[in-house]
Amino acid sequence: MSTAKDNTFQFVNSGRDLGVTVLNAVMWDFAYGRHAHEEVAMGVTLDGVQEFSCKGKRFSSVPGDIILFNPGEAHNGNPGGGNALKYTMLYLDPAVFNGLARSAADSDQAEHRAGEVHFSDPVLRTLILRTARLVAAPRRSGLEIESCLYGLARRVTSRMGVYRPDGWTDSKDTLLLRARDYVHDNIEDDISIEDLSRAVHLSKYHFIRLFRSQFGLTPHQYIINYRINRVREELAAGAPSTDVAQRFGFFDVSHMNRHFKRAYGLTPRQYQIQLTK
Repeated sequence: MSTAKDNTFQFVNSGRDLGVTVLNAVMWDFAYGRHAHEEVAMGVTLDGVQEFSCKGKRFSSVPGDIILFNPGEAHNGNPGGGNALKYTMLYLDPAVFNGLARSAADSDQAEHRAGEVHFSDPVLRTLILRTARLVAAPRRSGLEIESCLYGLARRVTSRMGVYRPDGWTDSKDTLLLRARDYVHDNIEDDISIEDLSRAVHLSKYHFIRLFRSQFGLTPHQYIINYRINRVREELAAGAPSTDVAQRFGFFDVSHMNRHFKRAYGLTPRQYQIQLTK
């Protein structure tokens, strides 16, 4: 029988194609021995104090702080302060993370290794926790998870000082126009970045880099943005929210609501009521 002071470790895996594993942990009296991960590990302390050593230094992470380990960086860890330690950690496949980091930094550097181990970053904290929630959701959206993973890579490369902002060109490359048209023609399907990159015969990470340099959005953002724009058209024509959500690839109305409100400040229903007064 479990007790209120059990140490618990819950892992969830996204699948090999996305390359992320989530750990939600509660520790009372457990201490990690010194070890290193093959993945890029980044997490958020949620409650209590997380004490650990890395690179010859001792750290104490409090709620809201970020911990980031590059592959191979040896560390240990234990609760501090006599209370339960709760934290969420992401373990990212280095091939996936570095591919996205190269896209964000617009570089050919094989590996991007963060110099910071322990720090505060509200934006990165939000991205880590959002990624963890998406991976653990009963119905996962691979596109949204990968969009969050790109956001993590973008934020880390920004902290490293190598991130290259999204660009925009009036004269678009023919291949990228073909990718854009593919999105428009298949917006009611479950489009993946692999689908798009194969359609234009480019490697996935090179495609992401080129697309955002010409459209000012990543392919992930463009797909979601175009879905929302089509939702607006259908709502303005009087279509029910439930029908629109299913038609344009959202799990349900609440899933659509989150994206719509993030873009326009209103739920789809509130938007539709205002247009039909």
